Amino acid sequence: MPIIEHPRFERLRHVSQLGTTIFIFPGASHNRFEHALGVYSKALRFCKKMVDEGYLTKFEAKNVPLFGLLHDIGHGPFSHLIEELTPYDHDKNGAKIIDEMKKEIKKAGGDPTFIKKLFAHKNPLCQIIMDKNLGMDKLDYLERDVFHTGFGQRPDLESVFNYLIYLKGGLVIDKKSLESAKQIQRLYLYMYKEVHLHKSSLIAQRFLQKMIMIWLSRHKIDPLELWALNDQEIMAKLYTDSDERLKFLYTAYIQRNLPMTGLVFRIDTKQSRERLAGKKIKVIGESQKFFDQVAKYSSPQALEIIEKKIADLISVPAHTVIVVPTVSTRRFIPKDILYHDDGKIISLKKSQTEYFKGMSDELNSYLSLRVSIIGDRDKIYNNAKKIHTLINREIY
Repeated sequence: MPIIEHPRFERLRHVSQLGTTIFIFPGASHNRFEHALGVYSKALRFCKKMVDEGYLTKFEAKNVPLFGLLHDIGHGPFSHLIEELTPYDHDKNGAKIIDEMKKEIKKAGGDPTFIKKLFAHKNPLCQIIMDKNLGMDKLDYLERDVFHTGFGQRPDLESVFNYLIYLKGGLVIDKKSLESAKQIQRLYLYMYKEVHLHKSSLIAQRFLQKMIMIWLSRHKIDPLELWALNDQEIMAKLYTDSDERLKFLYTAYIQRNLPMTGLVFRIDTKQSRERLAGKKIKVIGESQKFFDQVAKYSSPQALEIIEKKIADLISVPAHTVIVVPTVSTRRFIPKDILYHDDGKIISLKKSQTEYFKGMSDELNSYLSLRVSIIGDRDKIYNNAKKIHTLINREIY
């Protein structure tokens, strides 16, 4: 297919699906290329069924899977890692790339203008791919992440495919298969708790982000040039840079000498969630208001300022300290599921409110803020009270 052979698409072979998670789960070596093919395959199957049942036109059934094939074309190196460092996100970047690939899209029988509207979420048909519960993107990456990490139970996709339809601008599942849909929701929650929000993965991600920020501060790089790099290319930039800080950090990163945590903030009454295993880690309970404030100061640029002040406080180089928030857990709460029964479309959120409340309460227990260091964690541990005071001063 012309699209797959385009250099922009081939680049996805070298953009990891789970980024720095491979440090913790060595099998998580899958990439955006294979995920894109998986989404395309699932979308083809679903859209053919919808045409046969009269819910989609042949034009729609041709272009929606092509959108699925291209939905991640805009991802930068290490997937979401650089999104907060530039004015772009992967959807905006992807829409720009669609303009470069018009000829290939038309050769594949697609309509570039229609597909760009799907990228911009201006057509509800985008939900076939992007629905937060049962979209083809979600179904593929959950199945793929489970397989490659070895965590979780593979989702019951067959039951979902047999009873899922596109109706009135969204995905709706037959009540007969509602439990399969809920199983996928619970799997989504489990994978975020155990894989995507794994503390070492978040530390490695912030560590790499800090290196890229130092590199960007030294070079005038067009943001689009940064987005065009793949994982290996950005690592090569870091490896070949002459800056002594980057040399130190790159060596630590590549040898998996990750920053060690000396201080953790957890939601009040949830401090026991932190596994200490005999390590010198000070755990401090804080209020929901504290974490709401932290969320306002969780951009890489704001964290860099806090890290510098902590480093000055404990007399260590600023590039050796990282602050790692886990404050955005609310976005991992699965969205409402719509199901149909006896000719009616019903909201699961309204019919089973306790089910959703339970998921929300469970995720709150994963709120945290870590202060870590490459070197002697005692410097963090022994100054925990002073660091706590400093952080409160910065965020309030």
